[in-house]
Amino acid sequence: MPQFMITTRKRGDDRAMGPARYLTFEDEAGPEQDLGTNPRRWLAQIMAGFDPPQAGNRVDPVRSGDVLFLVHGFNVSHASARSFHMKCVEGLAAAGWRGQVISYDWPSDGLVFAYLDDRKKARDAADELVSAGIAVLQQAQQADCTIGVHVLAHSMGGFVVQQAFTWSYQDVPPDWRIGQILFASADVDHSVFSADTVTAKAFGRHGGRVTAYCNRYDKALAASNAKRLELAPRMGRVGLPDDAPALMCEVDCSGFFAEHYVAITDLLSPVVTHCFYFDQPVFWEDVTLTLAGGIDRSVFPTRGDGPAANRFALKAADRTIYAQALARAATSLSIHPPPP
Repeated sequence: MPQFMITTRKRGDDRAMGPARYLTFEDEAGPEQDLGTNPRRWLAQIMAGFDPPQAGNRVDPVRSGDVLFLVHGFNVSHASARSFHMKCVEGLAAAGWRGQVISYDWPSDGLVFAYLDDRKKARDAADELVSAGIAVLQQAQQADCTIGVHVLAHSMGGFVVQQAFTWSYQDVPPDWRIGQILFASADVDHSVFSADTVTAKAFGRHGGRVTAYCNRYDKALAASNAKRLELAPRMGRVGLPDDAPALMCEVDCSGFFAEHYVAITDLLSPVVTHCFYFDQPVFWEDVTLTLAGGIDRSVFPTRGDGPAANRFALKAADRTIYAQALARAATSLSIHPPPP
């Protein structure tokens, strides 16, 4: 099955920014096809993968499928971005999601000491996420072929997304929207998501539900905060601010991490504390229920009660109960509840 990626790495220099190029590949290690800077052929392959439009109407069109833009974080090479892409594809498939994953690959240096330079590249990459990815896909849709478009960002990829939503209006036409926006271990100042901030208003204009997965044991984000002179806590470590708007919800994964990761080697590893989500089926089940969009966030079997409204704790769910919940949540042809 073909896999799709947009990269803003300069051809011949993975650490430099270049124009957005459209790639396809089959698996993690095999060759990739560079289709250049024109998305026409790349888009045709994506659209061919969706089932024909189903019966619907203008008021409530039937979604033909879903696309998830995947935005990786800091210190990720192009090869690692492909590996991350395949890990996410496999996790989603096991949870019952059959949509199309499109990776957005930006030139993270792959060097630990290059953190601040990567933040500048992340800002530079933000507009391209909208103009070369989200907007292109939405413009290609037909009136009777509705495709849900979503975003999942990890670590500094959350900063790319936050910058894109906040500032892309300066360079990109404003008529674009996203269904679900998900952050895992977001390397973003949590205070920018307070109600009435520029960022919160921008997410309200361009997005639906915002879901933030956090881990208070995240050592990588503790280091990120230190590099930034501890000016503001990272959202992926401390969660959303108390006054975040109602469209946003937090899923605290700290208790799950503490219960399932007890080896000292894991506890000492910033990478494990920062990336453990992607190895956990329950994370992908919660993500899939979110992408499905048909039931309220408060009735997910993968969530326990949190300390306040729109605050939840990640918890393992019985497979049969999960499959039933996913069947109720399905709103498009991209959902196929797995067998219990």
